[in-house]
Amino acid sequence: MLRISLAAVLALMLAACGQDPNVTTPEYAAADGKAAYAPMPMAPPPPPPQAIMEEQSRSGGAPDMDRQIIQPDPNAGGGQPAGQRLIAYTYNYGFKVPATAMQALLDAHKKQCEDAGPVKCYVVNSSISGLGEDQSYGQMTLRGSADWVRTFRSGMSEGLKPFNATLDSNSDSAEDLTVNIVDSEARLRSLKTMRDRLEQLLRDRPGKLGDLLEIEREFARVQGEIDSSESILAQMKLRVAMSVLSLNYTASFPPGSESVWRPVGDAFGGFEASFAGAFAGIIRFIAEMLPIVIFGGLVIFAILGVLRWRGRGRKKPAVPAPSTLKP
Repeated sequence: MLRISLAAVLALMLAACGQDPNVTTPEYAAADGKAAYAPMPMAPPPPPPQAIMEEQSRSGGAPDMDRQIIQPDPNAGGGQPAGQRLIAYTYNYGFKVPATAMQALLDAHKKQCEDAGPVKCYVVNSSISGLGEDQSYGQMTLRGSADWVRTFRSGMSEGLKPFNATLDSNSDSAEDLTVNIVDSEARLRSLKTMRDRLEQLLRDRPGKLGDLLEIEREFARVQGEIDSSESILAQMKLRVAMSVLSLNYTASFPPGSESVWRPVGDAFGGFEASFAGAFAGIIRFIAEMLPIVIFGGLVIFAILGVLRWRGRGRKKPAVPAPSTLKP
């Protein structure tokens, strides 16, 4: 009997587990005959791995896992794409050019920038020192857009040939300004929200004059911070949009003058200047030390005079010795 009872209980439990969950039972029914709530339908069981492999073989490839991992940004409806880095680039180039052609090469680079227009390129500064001499040097700084910089770099070698110039050095650097720009934009939005609230308070005109003056001072302070933040943000965005090109021009010597004895010739050529510079240094040293020597000598002389005077005052007059002869 015990075995029969256990078998009956197990049969009832299996029947209860196999019941359709979408059917409303009397236990879930309300008094008016309507269902109190609808039970949640159960999700279908996942297919076995063998069925997945068979479906993959029929489709002719692996499932697109990127769609399951990478979800599209719902807020990416314009503006900066997600994950884009804001980087400011700086390019440094050094050119070896004959001293007589240095000005012409600098003007050619400047004209190439000016012809593109200020939207794509503009000259920040340019200078040349010792023009026509062996030690002449030139420098120019440009700001250019990414496409103009790409064009300039691609045609650089061909542009140096007419001036008998060569590229002597080249270095690039990059600065990631993404965090700074994003933080500045967030701070600017917060400041503008505060400004709008203060402006609304000014329109409401609070009752006390002191409150009104305090709101006006706070409004002026927030507006000043907004102007400063906008200026800094515009400068950082300009650095990202317009790369910096630093061009340096150094005079190149003729091939015959480049020898191992050239430093000796340069030393003899600068002998007079070196001698005059050393002599001038000696004169400056004497001029700086002479007042110290004079003042120190006077102090020492005064101290010695005081010591002599005190020594004389301490001396006692000599007493003559008594005579031993009797009258």
